[in-house]
Amino acid sequence: MSEKKDQYIAAYIADYTHSEVVLSYALFMSNMLKKGLILLRIVDPKYTSETTSEAEKRLRELKTNIHLDNNNNVTYCAIKGNTKDILTTLPIALNVVTVIGSVDKYAHRKSPLSRKNVLRNFTECKTAFLLAQEPLKNTNALRNIAFSIDFKKESKDKFLWASYFSRFNNSFLHAFSIKYDDEFLRAKWYDNTKFLAKMFASLNIKYENHLIDKQQSQYLDIDVLEYSSNKNIGLLVSTTTKERDVMEYFIGVQEDRTIVNEYKIPVLYLNPREDL
Repeated sequence: MSEKKDQYIAAYIADYTHSEVVLSYALFMSNMLKKGLILLRIVDPKYTSETTSEAEKRLRELKTNIHLDNNNNVTYCAIKGNTKDILTTLPIALNVVTVIGSVDKYAHRKSPLSRKNVLRNFTECKTAFLLAQEPLKNTNALRNIAFSIDFKKESKDKFLWASYFSRFNNSFLHAFSIKYDDEFLRAKWYDNTKFLAKMFASLNIKYENHLIDKQQSQYLDIDVLEYSSNKNIGLLVSTTTKERDVMEYFIGVQEDRTIVNEYKIPVLYLNPREDL
């Protein structure tokens, strides 16, 4: 029998000025899931003139101030190459459960923290990735977690990740839906709601259903974030868009709006995968 590999949370430090943002959530996720922590710095010539040796020195300095509650190890990795390629392959190679990153609404368009570059670099990431705009000041903020139920099969991936917060952080879960006029879409949505109820019942997870009577925007998760901002919900679990429809080619996809939402609520994204 092969030896089971340790699993990790990866704190992707795209810019040292955002170290606090990334590390605050990385430490929370590491302690919640009882996983080790990897400080990751990608030395991409497109974004920095730094060398890997210089990056390793900075990561060592960051490591000295990190202590995990679960006694798991903290390590670091500085690697040179293309950011998108590394974020696509490295999480699997290092057995990473989640990658924690940051995004800045006001970052220069050529910065690794800009909305477009962040989404582009994570577009093929095979594991969950959490993106935040501000540091996590109080872990109680993550006692309430939101996710939406739509007609797509990828909704089931969100149910699984939302369940982790309930099981390992005692978070209360909020499931949001809209009314579908189309009978075919409504039937698929109903199948997802039944799957959710059965899954959460088997795990003894309590949650609250919220029905959005009238969709205010083109995107369900934008409406969820607006509601969440008034209900002390600290995180949205979402999926990225697998295939764009005609309208999305012109107005953009949902994650273009949620990633730097005005409420500064962090989002844990899942890229749709056939092998899940």
